[in-house]
Amino acid sequence: MDSPAVSPTPLLKTNETSVETKGEGRERFSSRLAFYFSAVGSAVGFGNVWRFPSLVFEYGGGAFFIPYLLALFLVGIPLLVLEISLGQHFQLGDVGCFGKIHERLRGVGLASIACGYMLVTYYS
Repeated sequence: MDSPAVSPTPLLKTNETSVETKGEGRERFSSRLAFYFSAVGSAVGFGNVWRFPSLVFEYGGGAFFIPYLLALFLVGIPLLVLEISLGQHFQLGDVGCFGKIHERLRGVGLASIACGYMLVTYYS
């Protein structure tokens, strides 16, 4: 007696995309787990996790590793949490989020978009 094949429940319940739409027409993730996987997948690269520490060890740059960790934990992670929480709270992009805080802060959103664009074009 053959049992029907059971497929695992997907992390994202969608209509062919990684997000689903709710009432307002704005796309949202179907669960927190799906959002966390997406955020970690876009923020963490293997070069940062594996390559950098191995290069530091190979070339004896352990003195640089301490400031790297300090910058990561004191600046990098708090800024990541800030950006994610602002996006979840305002449900807008960078320019809109900072513009809601104060009109003059729209430039901060533009600067973050410009920095992201420069990083993508440099590494592509």
